[in-house]
Amino acid sequence: MALALLFIGLLPGEGPPPVYGPALQKRGSEAPSDSFRFAVLSDSHKGWGVFKPIMKEIATDGCSFAVHCGDFVAQGKEDRYRFFFRELAEVKGKTPIYFVPGNHDVYDKSNTYSLKNFHTYCGPDYYWFSWGNSAFVVLNDAQSTISDDQFRWLETTLRKLRGRFTHIFVFMHVPPFDPRAGKSYCLPEPIGKRLMRLMERFKVDYVFSGHIHCYFREVINGVTYIVAPSTGGTPRCSPFSYGYIRIAVQGQELTDSMIQVKNDWWLQLQGDIRYELRVRNPFLLPLTAVMGQPFLYLLAF
Repeated sequence: MALALLFIGLLPGEGPPPVYGPALQKRGSEAPSDSFRFAVLSDSHKGWGVFKPIMKEIATDGCSFAVHCGDFVAQGKEDRYRFFFRELAEVKGKTPIYFVPGNHDVYDKSNTYSLKNFHTYCGPDYYWFSWGNSAFVVLNDAQSTISDDQFRWLETTLRKLRGRFTHIFVFMHVPPFDPRAGKSYCLPEPIGKRLMRLMERFKVDYVFSGHIHCYFREVINGVTYIVAPSTGGTPRCSPFSYGYIRIAVQGQELTDSMIQVKNDWWLQLQGDIRYELRVRNPFLLPLTAVMGQPFLYLLAF
């Protein structure tokens, strides 16, 4: 009974209401500086014991915003989106978060592709925004390809941005190449090479991606490619580490660092129980009225 009482407050209806992507939020009127920091993270899935400590650190670390490179939910159904944004509201503070669609965010269990929930909760699936002297371009390659229409949009956008901004950063989920020897968990080679040629042509500073659940950094023909580490999804390399990327912009200068974060078992346990009760086993909830909360929490173990 004492253990069960520790989990009071994990049922639906508790906590703040959901908070959605920047496209659906009011933005401040302050003029961004040319000196700022931002965070890049990816592949949180439902690893709350990693994701929540990361978001808490980002919210208090002076980052102007964060970009999530996709797979922030384990499945693209609306109940997963609602759960994610309700959990996010507890730790994000005032930090704006921009989202990149990942394959898990747009496919359901039957492998049906849909952008409906992403558009509703996050905004457009490919777009650009600016901060100070920098431009940020988000792509949708969640289906492991980039359409000709999106390539045309990308080229037109980069041409427009190159003359207006000092720095350009590009974000995607599936990387243009797999940095691991003998692996190909990436875009098809012709698509990846086409993208990389554009990056070099327009002198893009950084290209960020996720999908692999490992941290990699490589500079190719003047472009820095970074694969963000997992922030909750199962790592796919050894030795592995969870974490996120911190980028500092100081006028003309750019620096990047990978911040490692350990798994918090307590937050993970709470998140797993919430997920089971609110999403995967909603039929258990009516038992609350009959047996009371402590019984339901013990049942969740």
